[in-house]
Amino acid sequence: MKILISEYVLSTYQYHYLELLPEAYAMVISLAETLSAAGCEVYLTLSDKISRILWDRVVTVSSESEYYHLVERVREYFDWVVLIAPPLELIKLSKIVGEKLLGPSHFLVEAFSDKLNTYIVLEKCGIKTPRSISVDNLHIDCSRIKELNPPYVIKPTLLAGSECVYFARDEDEALQYARRVIKCDPSGRALIQEYVSGIHGSISVIYGRGGYLLYSLNLQLIILDGSRLRYVGGVLPIRNHVFRRRAEIVLSKLYESFPELRGYIGLDVVWGRDDMYVIEVNPRATTSIIGIYEIFSRLGEFLIKSVSIRRDVGEHYFLGDLVRDYTYYLILDKIIPTHSNEKSISVKDSPRSILVGKSKSRDGVLSRIAELVSINKLAYNLHETIL
Repeated sequence: MKILISEYVLSTYQYHYLELLPEAYAMVISLAETLSAAGCEVYLTLSDKISRILWDRVVTVSSESEYYHLVERVREYFDWVVLIAPPLELIKLSKIVGEKLLGPSHFLVEAFSDKLNTYIVLEKCGIKTPRSISVDNLHIDCSRIKELNPPYVIKPTLLAGSECVYFARDEDEALQYARRVIKCDPSGRALIQEYVSGIHGSISVIYGRGGYLLYSLNLQLIILDGSRLRYVGGVLPIRNHVFRRRAEIVLSKLYESFPELRGYIGLDVVWGRDDMYVIEVNPRATTSIIGIYEIFSRLGEFLIKSVSIRRDVGEHYFLGDLVRDYTYYLILDKIIPTHSNEKSISVKDSPRSILVGKSKSRDGVLSRIAELVSINKLAYNLHETIL
């Protein structure tokens, strides 16, 4: 099987995305290695401005304008294409790739890339989401904010990760940050939503014919940096039985509503005191894939299985049952000395690095994170989390 992995940031090398290069590179190499181990012939698209990577099968890209034409031109030479990109770019690329997309269809990519539309879709599936309202330049109605309970999270509707995401303690701050976010968002819209307290995490899931095949529960490290909410990494797997049961209910509901789901999907969630809330749905590979591959090299087998014609009804695996170790992956503003159980991933010209580590000890993982992350700024108490 011949597969092309195409990640937008790594392929177009734009100045305003330089911070994201190590994260993009780490995801792409993790995917390439696990799919290669599963017996696939794997190629990557890569900007000609990036001189050195640890992969020799490369399709070179000279510019962003050429990138889309190149993907359209080379797709016929591959059995499948794996795409990673910001929402608007992912929508455009998934349409170009069409049925060769190793992941959710273009229709589902479009449905889940818009955060407001995602909430509407999830509510129809019977899945809990934060109470939210949408605003734009022409319709910032102060009275509508009063329908929500403070504090608030304000975010763009069409951007990925923690870019332009703010925490507001009252209505005045919410309006102030909403105006900033509107300027940041490609569609000129912002979401104002009630902040959900609890343990911030994600679910990485691979869907195939008949349901979900493999899933992992991951802890997200999210800090409050002034008024900004920033994602700085994660830990996995979480082995909490209550969290696991709630996650399985959501994964089943999602598949019942969209049985055409396939490939890797990432759900950002908050496990509250009494329930689980889905914050976002990412119809593509997410940063957690770096950690999953670090402790589970067979990930590629499940990705291939997701596009198999065989129907695997009721056959699914929980990562916490398949591995004994823990892994952590931290997005750092500098390169630091590594321990024997760690590796550092960096890309020339980027100010950031990714530190990936593995340990059999939960306490050892939490201790290392406490050394490198401002845990007093975390959205929850790290040492009270159940991994």
